[in-house]
Amino acid sequence: MNIILRGWRLALLALAACAMLSACSTTGRSFETGDLVLLQRGHTTLEQASRILKAEPVNVYYRQDGSALAIWAHKASLLTDAVYFRRELWLAFGPDGTFRQVVERTNVPAWSWNDADVGSPGAAAGTGGSRPPAPATAAVSASAAPATTDTSIYKPAVSYGLSP
Repeated sequence: MNIILRGWRLALLALAACAMLSACSTTGRSFETGDLVLLQRGHTTLEQASRILKAEPVNVYYRQDGSALAIWAHKASLLTDAVYFRRELWLAFGPDGTFRQVVERTNVPAWSWNDADVGSPGAAAGTGGSRPPAPATAAVSASAAPATTDTSIYKPAVSYGLSP
């Protein structure tokens, strides 16, 4: 009797383990964000950015002028969206192939990234993911900020409903 009971328990445990594992899913590629301060505007290439992030982008969209939008994304779900993790980083590269600006970031830790400090002399001085020092004046911060006039990289699509 104990042998039969033990067999049923083992079968039930195996079935529960299969059910738990089938509810997990991941998409994209995991990437590291600890060294983002090493990105330098106008110097870092897409290949170098991939080495800094320790992963290839999941998508790269090239434009006719030679510029590109690279997207790093990683999504994981446990128990069918009961626990959900999403992280994305969109980087724009200019026609010369060098990093221009961050287009979008989702769940990229604030301590590893500060848009105003990218490419500034203090940005590469950060060690091990520590946040680089803040600019001393507002004038320095404004000069290091990404250009807002360049809208050629990211243009969202618009859709309209059909009426009968």
